[in-house]
Amino acid sequence: MATNLKKTDVVVVGLGAVGGVAVLPLARAGLEVIGLEAGDWLTGRDFAPDELRNNFRGWPQSAQKANTEIPTHRPNASAPYSPRLPIHPMMNAVGGTSVHYWAQSWRLNPWDFKVVSETTRRYGAARVPKGSTVEDWPFGLEEIEPYYDKVEYEVGVSGKAGNIGGKIDPRGNIFEGPRKREYPMPPLRGTGFTERMAAAAKGLGWHAFPGPAAITSSRRTPSISGTSSWRSARCDRGLVAQGYISGAGL
Repeated sequence: MATNLKKTDVVVVGLGAVGGVAVLPLARAGLEVIGLEAGDWLTGRDFAPDELRNNFRGWPQSAQKANTEIPTHRPNASAPYSPRLPIHPMMNAVGGTSVHYWAQSWRLNPWDFKVVSETTRRYGAARVPKGSTVEDWPFGLEEIEPYYDKVEYEVGVSGKAGNIGGKIDPRGNIFEGPRKREYPMPPLRGTGFTERMAAAAKGLGWHAFPGPAAITSSRRTPSISGTSSWRSARCDRGLVAQGYISGAGL
């Protein structure tokens, strides 16, 4: 039986990477917001550094819905249904798939907004399959760059810019489009593995650079208005896929 709840200004269905972010400006504007999420809250206690549980038993993706429903799937309408496998891309929890997305925080490149026209220019019109629904975006990177910048500073992204206002810095991503300013935090510290891989790439004439990540690399105060707390640099043995452990992460 349906339950009538108190009226509110806005209801956001799904508190993942999109719905969870949409709540912030609405609440700042003074609106009363209620979020509906199929999953539950997860805490630092849920993210133990247990490789057997995390990598082979599918945690945290195996976390089920708050009301213990078990989603099912089938390859076609006539096939018998079966329970969803423990390891799957959909996350049931507050935060959604941002809980286990490796924290990689790339921007789209200018080329990505002009897939059809740039493919045609470089490779010819025959390279675009007939009947394809792919289209150029109605706007370019320059229109959403301010929003990329805002999210990077709100969330806290570590990285090294390679193109600030058209000025190329070879220490960063030289392939990216122009950005307004540097990342809010320096790139994450490299390891012996990443340094060896970078050296090998450079030996082949490739340009290696540190990738952007929504992981704190230095102590910082969040830019969210009304907060006075700070987040320390994160060090939890690289388990970004299993969410945050120290509380210094996302």
